[in-house]
Formats: sequence, C-alpha cells, structure tokens
Amino acid sequence: MTKLLPVTAYTIRRLLRQYQGQLKSVAVEGACLVADPEADLNAVLESLYLDEEEVRTQVAEIEKLMMTHQLLLKAGAKAQAAAIEDQILWIFGLKRIKNQAGQEAAPAMPVMMAVGI
Repeated sequence: MTKLLPVTAYTIRRLLRQYQGQLKSVAVEGACLVADPEADLNAVLESLYLDEEEVRTQVAEIEKLMMTHQLLLKAGAKAQAAAIEDQILWIFGLKRIKNQAGQEAAPAMPVMMAVGI
C-alpha cells in the first residue's frame, strides 16, 4: 500500500493542529477514521478510500498538493496556499467551518510558553 512521505504527514499534522476546533468531518459519523493530529494518516486514507488504487491516487494527489503548497508559501501567496490546504483537508474528509459572516474561521494562534531558567 502506498504511504504518505514522513515530511508530508508531519506537515499535515501541523495543519490539523493549526485548525483544531475549526474542522468538520464530511463523512458519515462512524463510517471511517477521522483525521486529527494524533491519527495514523495513512490509516485514515485507507478507511476513506477502500480501493487500493484510489488510496494510491489520493496519496499522489496529496504529495503534489503539498509541493505546490510549499512553493506558494515561499512565494508569499497565502490565499492560494490556504486554498491548497482546503483541498488537502477535503481529501481527508474534512472542511473548515465557516463563521456567521460566511468566512472561514481564522486559524488558532499558536500558544508560546515561556520557560524559566
């Protein structure tokens, strides 16, 4: 079975943490595994796409999207990078929740902890 590259899985986990609490599963509850920062992302894909060829296709698509995402971030094209993030999340059966005004909720700001010396 085709697997995500470790760097891809790491980046997706970062996205899942970044948007934690702002994602909604589009799959029927209990029908498959739900992607979260601690989940085995390959197992999530295998539960969403039961056909081995479809899993292979989705993994290849995610890898392509991740490369595009990195290039867009380096170019400073944040809106386009966010659109790529949405495509990646969709492949994992997730979508970002819209707020009352119909806009996507802003990503949670990472909490930095000060460490005393």
